[in-house]
Amino acid sequence: MEEPALYLPDGDAFVGTNLIQGGWNPDEANGAAVLALLGHCLEDVPTLVPMTVSRFTADLVRPVPLGRPLRVTTSIRREGKKIQVVELQLLVGEVEHVRATVLRLRDADLTGGRLPASTTDARPADALVPVEAVSGPREAHPDGPGYLPGFLQGIDLRRAPTVDGTSFGSWVRLEASVVAGEPIRSTSRLTVGFDFANLIGVNDHVPTVTMINPDVTAHVLRAPVDDWIAVTGDTRFNPAMGRGVSSAALSDSQGVFATASVSQLLQYR
Repeated sequence: MEEPALYLPDGDAFVGTNLIQGGWNPDEANGAAVLALLGHCLEDVPTLVPMTVSRFTADLVRPVPLGRPLRVTTSIRREGKKIQVVELQLLVGEVEHVRATVLRLRDADLTGGRLPASTTDARPADALVPVEAVSGPREAHPDGPGYLPGFLQGIDLRRAPTVDGTSFGSWVRLEASVVAGEPIRSTSRLTVGFDFANLIGVNDHVPTVTMINPDVTAHVLRAPVDDWIAVTGDTRFNPAMGRGVSSAALSDSQGVFATASVSQLLQYR
């Protein structure tokens, strides 16, 4: 039996399976699934020295469809031994649907010298009810997980209150392969979590309003070391402008490994 995957290879392109299906429209991909594919393709871009992602910015300018070939192009905009800037485009036919710019910085172990200490060693994951103590939509859906939007079958998503009961966060784990026949790459485990900054902390999901996120920007300290990612943070709305902004910390058992921010476009249905 084949392992579940978000995308099937199709020549030099990829075709999304039902596991990329988002919750806003069943014919369109979830943003996290798109970011996972971009992270997968980014690892194929070589560097002059060991480098990893420091900043990742994506503009989701058009919805990404299911069932159509998706082509990801990459180009190096700045090449060096300390800094590299990579641009990725996701195209459907010749039309751009997503553009991402990635800053990579060289990796160097400086633990032997004297450096300023971090301003905080807080571990936001410790503020959430532990993942084993909360359930997700798979367990909660009365008709079983097969009736959930596809992407909720490719990941394990568990909404969790904070221990003090003042807010909410999420636990996220990518389970399906990103590309069929290939192991999940480290950068995909990183980028898939960025999209879950959207509406972080919001507990009142009003059915008469859509809150679509057209972008994401993340700054990265390192890749996650655990399968489970904790997402914690805050969301603010400006009704007079019809928009919102979410800011989140992404952490694991070793602490914060990235921060992410997302815009919302608010519209009445």
